[in-house]
Amino acid sequence: MIESLIPTVSEVAQYQKQMFMDENIVFKTKTDKFDIVSDVDMRSQRILLAAIEKDFPASGIVAEEIGQDKPSQDGTWFLVDPLDGTANFKAGIPLWAISIGFVKDGAISSGIISLPFTRELFFSQDSVPIMKPLKTLASAEFYGIDSTFENQPLHGLTLKRRQLGAAVPTLMWCCDSRHRQRPRLDFALMGKGSFWDVCGAIAFLKQKGGALIDATGQDFTECSDVFQTLGGLQKLRTYNFRYVASANKHVAQEIYQRYLKT
Repeated sequence: MIESLIPTVSEVAQYQKQMFMDENIVFKTKTDKFDIVSDVDMRSQRILLAAIEKDFPASGIVAEEIGQDKPSQDGTWFLVDPLDGTANFKAGIPLWAISIGFVKDGAISSGIISLPFTRELFFSQDSVPIMKPLKTLASAEFYGIDSTFENQPLHGLTLKRRQLGAAVPTLMWCCDSRHRQRPRLDFALMGKGSFWDVCGAIAFLKQKGGALIDATGQDFTECSDVFQTLGGLQKLRTYNFRYVASANKHVAQEIYQRYLKT
């Protein structure tokens, strides 16, 4: 259904890559000095939302940059992160992403993720099975982590960590196994996340039989009503995701029990 948006996502990805390293881009801070937005974010969001409005006029929209949300008329919603990793983009680090998640009747249904710099574009319904899925946490090799956990002792983990500065690519690499026998990352341990950061990736994890479990113990790949779980549309914008994600549900559950459960 949402694959009609793929050409527009590709168009926005091409625009972002063209603008990367442009010295005329204007960056502004939002909630704090580490939370920034650029005119590239804003233009990207406008293009994506115009396409959604055109193809899905009855759908609701929640987008990262405020001011363009709209209620749903038919029980469907789009969660849009037009440029995840703006700090990387500003610093000239070629790692950022575009993410669109689709929710139908409260359940996350599908997603589109683009990594503009590498020209990779993923649609959750096209996901293929992992050839050699991770069987146990003990056999894991690489994981993604963010600053929420950088000073927290993770007893028992001696793996090679990757701190990438962008949630969407990190989560995508927990799912992507094209041309590989296993995903690029065995799991991710993340915090300070918003729903638009994770919604699209949850669709991929769901397709793979994986999980995204937050600190409350909720597995969002199995959630039947995400809006109710998050406290309604108004609280969605302030909900702070601290979570583990993996294409292997059992591994995600083990990490939750060890490092997230309170």
